[in-house]
Amino acid sequence: MSTATPEQQRALLELERVDARLRRITARIAELRTDPDVAAALQLRARAIATAKELESGEQEIRDRLDAAEQKVARVQASIEKDRRRLEQGGTAKDLMGLQHEIDTRTRQLAEAEETELEIMQELDDALAHRARITPRLKEADAEARRRVAARDEEGQALTTERGGLAGARAAAAEGVDAPALLARYEKIRTGRGTERPAAAELRGTVCGSCGTGLSPTDAATFRAAAADEVLTCPECGVILVRS
Repeated sequence: MSTATPEQQRALLELERVDARLRRITARIAELRTDPDVAAALQLRARAIATAKELESGEQEIRDRLDAAEQKVARVQASIEKDRRRLEQGGTAKDLMGLQHEIDTRTRQLAEAEETELEIMQELDDALAHRARITPRLKEADAEARRRVAARDEEGQALTTERGGLAGARAAAAEGVDAPALLARYEKIRTGRGTERPAAAELRGTVCGSCGTGLSPTDAATFRAAAADEVLTCPECGVILVRS
């Protein structure tokens, strides 16, 4: 059975208060790293970026086809003009008939090429209009992700700063216990299960301030009969119970 003065035992409550805040900070930082809302916002942003790239690629492909169509129209027009100039220069009836046939053929080709050009221009207009309609949603997805990431990072930085500041407070609280054996017992309980957990709590009447379990009549009688310097532990969760 270990003993410590009531003052030394009560000093554990301040140490536990600091440790409890440190545990909450550590848990919250871990939550922030895997925040589902941030992850969802980043996924939406990634899809928005992919969509924007697809739209840009699709528009470029249409522009390339439009450029090819325009070049074809220009080539056919140039060929027609060349044949017309040759026709105007005269020649044998056979040659002139051949040139006129060539001009007629080219004229039909020009009409088809111009029709294709107009269709591609309309396709490009539709693509640009579609992009204009959805771009605000894409920008909003990007902005929302940036807002959530910034808020997460800001909170994480504040918690990290607070955790660093609590290092001094914890050292002072541990020094205030002024009972090496009691402090060692406290630390063993706090870290003995592989993860940090409460190691001290106030005994509130006959109820453990950590797990909330009420003492059995037998344990309550034993605790009432215990000396003031006797270190008591909760039969349920094992924390050191500090009497008021």
